[in-house]
Amino acid sequence: RLTFTTAILLALFSQALLAAETSDTKAPPTKKAAPAPDWRALFQLHYATRVQEFRQQNLQLQNVILVGDSITEGFDIAKYFPDRRILNRGIGADVIGNALPADDKRGVLKRLDESIFNCAPRDVFLLIGINDLGDNHTPETMEAGYREILERVKKHAPAVHMHIQSVLPTRGNYAKHNANINDFNARLQKLAKEFDYDFIDLHSKMTDDKGELKTEFTADGLHLKDLGYKIWKAEIEKALGW
Repeated sequence: RLTFTTAILLALFSQALLAAETSDTKAPPTKKAAPAPDWRALFQLHYATRVQEFRQQNLQLQNVILVGDSITEGFDIAKYFPDRRILNRGIGADVIGNALPADDKRGVLKRLDESIFNCAPRDVFLLIGINDLGDNHTPETMEAGYREILERVKKHAPAVHMHIQSVLPTRGNYAKHNANINDFNARLQKLAKEFDYDFIDLHSKMTDDKGELKTEFTADGLHLKDLGYKIWKAEIEKALGW
């Protein structure tokens, strides 16, 4: 399975091979520095590869889906949910999917088929939004996009049990987003009630007395360590009655 890290390594390895091949020929008069990696192209490759993986996995009946960004992608299903019928539909750097430039192909809204509708799901756990804040989207804009996700799920998969998960707190360099995270989570709670969906308050389970992500849950202020995933796992199991 090609991951984002693997894609980067393949790209750098290709550059190394090219350098080795040209070294066997006559060296040019001046040595040119290798071009910097095209991170945008590498991300697009990772995104396309993940979506293709989703299509292939959807051929096998599963019934619990985790949808989100890198925090969800880092949720090791084999480790935390062995022998459970769960699919991980997280993609690093992903966003809700509205109010984006035309050339930005990210967004849960753009991959609902591969991430929900074609997965034969019974339950969907959605956690998305922190990268929208990183892109300077307002909670109002994010709410509009999130509402569109819920409307489409309600229309095309009315039997699915949606679990709307609060965006997690942050700390360190990311702590500047916490005020907007609190605003957005309040909006998510209202949306859950409006659409008659479950709301899972992960935020309060991981917040310290300063309103930031507990230091023992993270190494970088944003992504989760093992202890954080264990807390999350318990909330999923509680929602599913496991």
